Amino acid sequence: MALDINKCVKAATMPIVVLVVLGIIAVIAGFVPLLGILAGLVILLADLVVLGWAGFMSVKQHGLDLVGGAVTGAIAGLVGSIIVGVIGLVLSFLGIGAATAAMTATGMSGAAWGTALLIAQIVGLIFGVVFYTVVGAICGAAGAYVAQMKK
Repeated sequence: MALDINKCVKAATMPIVVLVVLGIIAVIAGFVPLLGILAGLVILLADLVVLGWAGFMSVKQHGLDLVGGAVTGAIAGLVGSIIVGVIGLVLSFLGIGAATAAMTATGMSGAAWGTALLIAQIVGLIFGVVFYTVVGAICGAAGAYVAQMKK
């Protein structure tokens, strides 16, 4: 069976929306340090479930196979992490978020603050995208495997 990317993208649409909502909640929770840590852990686990769900639904609703589930999870992880990363970057430049609070607490201001923030955000965005794409593929494959076993 040939891989149908259009079916993978369709199957990844709802998981992407859920990942973005969870990501926005994580960014908002980052305002309060302890809450941000706890929410981050819970949301990471929820993200893993959503990525597995993407692979599961790719098999159940779209008739894809294990590879299709992995690709669907990877697409969901890739697109979701890019959107959330850009939202976090924009909020940081607006002075909103955990990164801004950390920079302010250390006494950084002006050019040093802006440069450090930009470097941290770009590195974090790249790492997040790679991480969520790889984890998305793994969880998507696992979800697809479970769906195939339930046939």
